[in-house]
Amino acid sequence: MIYLDGSRFFFDIEGCFSNLCEKAREENKDAEADRNAKELCEGFGKFFKIKPDFIRAGKDYSTVFRGIWAKGPKAVILEFDISAENFASAFETEPVFVKKSPDMKIKAENLAAAANENGAEAVFLSNPCCPTGLEISPEEIKKLCSLTKAKIVVDESFCVDESVSVLGLVPETENLIVLKRMRFGGEPVFACGKNLPEFDCEISASEQAVGKVIFDKNSALKTAQRKLLDSRDSLYIRIKKLAIKYDSLERLYRTKANCVFFKVKNAEERAEKLLEMGISIGCKDGYFCVFAGEKDENEAVLKALEEILK
Repeated sequence: MIYLDGSRFFFDIEGCFSNLCEKAREENKDAEADRNAKELCEGFGKFFKIKPDFIRAGKDYSTVFRGIWAKGPKAVILEFDISAENFASAFETEPVFVKKSPDMKIKAENLAAAANENGAEAVFLSNPCCPTGLEISPEEIKKLCSLTKAKIVVDESFCVDESVSVLGLVPETENLIVLKRMRFGGEPVFACGKNLPEFDCEISASEQAVGKVIFDKNSALKTAQRKLLDSRDSLYIRIKKLAIKYDSLERLYRTKANCVFFKVKNAEERAEKLLEMGISIGCKDGYFCVFAGEKDENEAVLKALEEILK
């Protein structure tokens, strides 16, 4: 089975330094964990060029959310945003859903109005948006922060191009929180923001040690970023050719995330055919979302896509 549905990350970052990672896990398996994950936050800060004072780490999204909010906040949630929808369901938040335009664009004014009119404590979005792949510019996010007192939570875990990151806005913006999930050391989630409370990261000493290895040997992270960008771009170009060739692929969106998003006739039926062929991709409301994978995975998915689009 090939999974390009977002459930798996295509590049084994730990595998680049497997001996060091195994040694770090073994040496720290019985050690007491640093509840603040200080060294891990320092490694993250050095790699992404942000002061550790602004960084908190958590075992997963739920750990981070519980650390920031005592209870699930009332939050503006965008449709066609996997990260926002997961936030709404996992954290027992009271959602205020906002629809996107047919071109899947989002505007700061609309989000701020929804937050202000409904008394929302947070606006949650991924950037670039996953699965639509469209980014909201740093300028728009900065405007959004100025138009509402709600916390603006931006999940950049699907970002493949750091030029669209808003991490640089954190030191100057009171109500901005940026999240990033890293694909190693138990896949911790980092939250960056001004005046974030301290909380127990719940990350074991062994996983913190592995994270430190990867941040110290950051060539694996840089390689993963480059390979992911190349894979996504190649996938998009090949699917664009299918869009030209087959009318059943109705609309393709120029992606900025680590996936390709497009509208397909009878999408659910065609997704079932893909599953029968051993291919799992994202499918919702008539749209396909294919996450970037290894070269052979992409080739298999493209071959299957052409078969079911005929």
